[in-house]
Amino acid sequence: MTKLIAVTGATGNQGAWIFDALSLHTSRAPRRSTNSEITIGGSVAKLLLQHPEEYRVRALTRNPDSAAAKQLADLGAEIVRADLTVPSDIPPALKGCWGVFGVTNFYDTKITNDPGSEEQQGKHLAQAALDAGVQCFVWSTLPSSAKLSDGKLVSRIYEGKYHVDDYIREINLPGVFVYTGNFYENLVFRNHVQYNKEQDILEFKQPILLPETRLAMLYVEKDLSAVVKAVFDQWDTKQEALNHKYLYAMNARVAQREIAETIEKLSGKKVKHTVLETTGVHDRDIMFHLYNHGYMYRGATVPDENVFKLLGVKFHDIEDFVREKLLPHLGLKVVS
Repeated sequence: MTKLIAVTGATGNQGAWIFDALSLHTSRAPRRSTNSEITIGGSVAKLLLQHPEEYRVRALTRNPDSAAAKQLADLGAEIVRADLTVPSDIPPALKGCWGVFGVTNFYDTKITNDPGSEEQQGKHLAQAALDAGVQCFVWSTLPSSAKLSDGKLVSRIYEGKYHVDDYIREINLPGVFVYTGNFYENLVFRNHVQYNKEQDILEFKQPILLPETRLAMLYVEKDLSAVVKAVFDQWDTKQEALNHKYLYAMNARVAQREIAETIEKLSGKKVKHTVLETTGVHDRDIMFHLYNHGYMYRGATVPDENVFKLLGVKFHDIEDFVREKLLPHLGLKVVS
C-alpha cells in the first residue's frame, strides 16, 4: 500500500530573492528566481514521485495555478490549495496522509511582512498533522541563533523555525527534525557565480561572508530529498531511534575560498572573489555575520554520522555540484 505524503514548500522558492551586483548598488529591486529546482519541498516531492509504488505526493500550495504546481502535477502529484496562515485550510489538505514534509519560507512576503507568521504557520501545520493522525512529520528547521551566539546575533530566519520544534515535542507529534546546510544551489540561483566573457574569468560575488568563513553545505536537490525519503522509508522499523531526533543534512564545512578554488580547478578559469556589503535583507545579513563568527551549527560534527550510519545516505560534495550544475549553467565545460 502506498503512503500519501503531504509536502509544503514544493512550489515556492525557499530563499527566493536573487541579488546581483547591480541590484545591490542601485535602486533596482532584487528579482525572484522562477526556477523551482531550489525549492526544498520541490526536491522532496520530485524524488518521492519517482517511487509511485511506495509514495503518493500531495503538494500544498497557495497558488495551484503556478508553473511549479503544474510541473509537479505533470509528474503525478496531487495539487491542493492550502494557506498555512489560515488554520482551517490545513486539516482537509492533510486528510488521509501518512506523512508530512513541512517547511516554511522566511522570504515569503506573508512572513517577511509579519515575521511572527513563520512560527504560527509551522504550529498550524503541526497541530493539523497531529489531528489527522500523521505517522511521520519531517520538519525542516534551524537552531536558535540567539543560543548559538549567546545573544550576540539574533536572526528571525532562525528563530521562527526553532520555536516550532518545542511545539512539536509539546504536542508529541511523531517525527524528525532536519537541519539544512547552506545551499550549493545558491551559487546558481542567487547568481553568486557569473562568467565574464570579456575577461574570460569567473566572478564569485558573495555578500558578507569572508574567504575563510566555513559554511555547512548541502546539495539540496540530491541530498536533502534523499535524507527525507530515507526517514520515510525506514520510519516503521526505526521510529524509536529516529523520533524527535535532529539530523544534520549537510556534507561538509566548506570555506568560501575553497569554493572559489574548486570552481577554478574544474573550470580552468581564474575566479575573482568579491565580498559584497549586504544581502539586501537585514535578517539575512545577521545570519551571515553569525556564520563569520563561527556560530553555524556550533559544536556539531559535520557530516552527521547518524545520516549515513542510521539511514544509509551518502552526501554529494562541492565538486559534484560544480560539475553537474554550476558549470553547465554557466555554459562552461569541466577541464579536470
